[in-house]
Amino acid sequence: MLGAVFAGPAAASHTGLLVGAPSRVTITMLEYTFSPAKITLPAGTPVDLILENKGILPHIFMVYPAPKRVPQGQVEWWEYVLANTYLQNIGEILVHPTGGARVAGDFYVAGTRIAEVGVEAGKRATLTFTPTKKGIFEFACHVGSGPTNHYRQGMKGTLTVK
Repeated sequence: MLGAVFAGPAAASHTGLLVGAPSRVTITMLEYTFSPAKITLPAGTPVDLILENKGILPHIFMVYPAPKRVPQGQVEWWEYVLANTYLQNIGEILVHPTGGARVAGDFYVAGTRIAEVGVEAGKRATLTFTPTKKGIFEFACHVGSGPTNHYRQGMKGTLTVK
């Protein structure tokens, strides 16, 4: 199973991004790491981030500016990410199956604000967008609570947009 959480109004206006972006980065999700943990993207160039969960647990992918003060507890984290997701105000964002030709029963989700993409164990999905905001951002998985929280276990990385 795969999921996307939208934060705020979403507009589904297909602009052709489903045909594939000129840049592709595969991000492998495992317990409790992302590989690669450092990604650099050029601003203004569409990218396919292929999220491949090779772990045994579900994982999520979120991108946001690293907080100045680390939120305490899961509720504060969710509120921070919903308010500060990188994936907003950058144009159309797509979540769709990874692979070549579309087949009957495939899906895609288009929006202008996405807070997270969830990927079940053994599955993969593609997040397609055009990074426009330059800077250094954190990406992470915030599944779980307490000592089993994936973020606390080290499941985070850095996205640099130049």
